[in-house]
Amino acid sequence: MSTKLSVFCSKIIEAGWLVAVVAVPLFFNIYSARTFEPDKITLLRSVTMVMILAWIVMVVEQGFSGKNSGVSLGSRLRQWRKEPLFLPTVFLVILYIFSTIFSLSPQVSLWGSYQRLQGTYSFLSYIVVFALMAGNIRTFDQVDRLVTLIIIASVPVSLYGIVQRYGLDPLPWAGDVTTRVAANMGNAIFVASYLIMIIPITISRLIESMAAIIRE
Repeated sequence: MSTKLSVFCSKIIEAGWLVAVVAVPLFFNIYSARTFEPDKITLLRSVTMVMILAWIVMVVEQGFSGKNSGVSLGSRLRQWRKEPLFLPTVFLVILYIFSTIFSLSPQVSLWGSYQRLQGTYSFLSYIVVFALMAGNIRTFDQVDRLVTLIIIASVPVSLYGIVQRYGLDPLPWAGDVTTRVAANMGNAIFVASYLIMIIPITISRLIESMAAIIRE
């Protein structure tokens, strides 16, 4: 049986991944040295730390032996091992750790470069968010909230790209953002990669909405 504290921590974890899918794509800081990627990564790392803290509190509250929840930590691990992506993910994490230890510059490999901060620490943050989502998304309502916020967050990014394309951006960027729009990502390739992932779920949501309208 879940306690009030464990339920609260579960909600904190869900709020964490919802904040991540909204704030990270939209956030950039024109007053920082790099403006885009390091600031986004720092924000994601901070959100991840809060999620980890909430998860630790939830596990301690429920008990490692499962006395309060009826599910022990060992049984949780056995359930996770049945997931198709569990072993590949663990293997990838081990490879990252070994690569960092034996790197020519372990410090840079761990923390990432000054320009992008894409090191092992950032990669492990992605894995933590992925693992907490995989372990805590249990209802259709949670999936619906996640998809809805992902689509909503993509709207300002798309609109900002359109604004840049027509030369209406009030911010004085150093590069040409009318030919290759950078939007909230700082790079046209990153914008394209982000929107490519959003388009299928947006089309799916539109089809569902049209089907609901027709049925009504």
